[in-house]
Amino acid sequence: MPVQTLFLKKATIKQIDPPSLEEITVLFNPSEYTIESSVKYAEHNVLGLDMPIAQFVNGNRETLKMNLFFDTYSAGLGAGSTMDGLKLAATSQLTELGKIDVREYTKKIYSLMDVKGDRHAPPLVEFRWGTLSFQGYIVAVTQQFTKFTFTGKPVRAKLEVTFQRYVKPADLLKGEPRNSPDRTKFKTISEGDTLTAIAIEEYGDAEMWREIARVNNIDNPRLLRTGSVIKIPAWL
Repeated sequence: MPVQTLFLKKATIKQIDPPSLEEITVLFNPSEYTIESSVKYAEHNVLGLDMPIAQFVNGNRETLKMNLFFDTYSAGLGAGSTMDGLKLAATSQLTELGKIDVREYTKKIYSLMDVKGDRHAPPLVEFRWGTLSFQGYIVAVTQQFTKFTFTGKPVRAKLEVTFQRYVKPADLLKGEPRNSPDRTKFKTISEGDTLTAIAIEEYGDAEMWREIARVNNIDNPRLLRTGSVIKIPAWL
């Protein structure tokens, strides 16, 4: 194996809020990634014009998409962190019974969509590789298992991972002052809704659930009545 492959800098995913000491090192760097950004326009028909007038409504949050490859069947020293490489190299020559279940590695990323503690929301993470630093939430993971031992143990997998960028509301407002003095909205509570999830959807900030609770005089955010209507306050 070439020396440059052994020491190739690996991409990492780290949970930053709530903070965690563990840093996930991918087994293999992605061959490519896609960063996507879009804006939304509303069209208004005007009598006498050949086409509608487009009016800017809002921008959508930036997304980062990539495929990550995992192999515990034949991977060696070049895979993952130094400890991962040593562990996988030691098992690469073993029979199929001694192979590591690839889900030991894929579940670390998949679990970053789980709701954590009192936040009632998945954790904020950072994907870092070379000059790319992308902070946000993992919003979608598709696991595809492509190789199995004779016992059915998965030993190769591909993960399609989508991150959605997080920007603090205060930072958004600094760069994009709004002309509308009041953008207050109302929302009907559906089964399974939480104030934290609503805050992320409306503001991109899980901590804004407190402001929603304050405006609506909600003492216990866990007791939302399905069918009730709450007020979503304007940006502060």
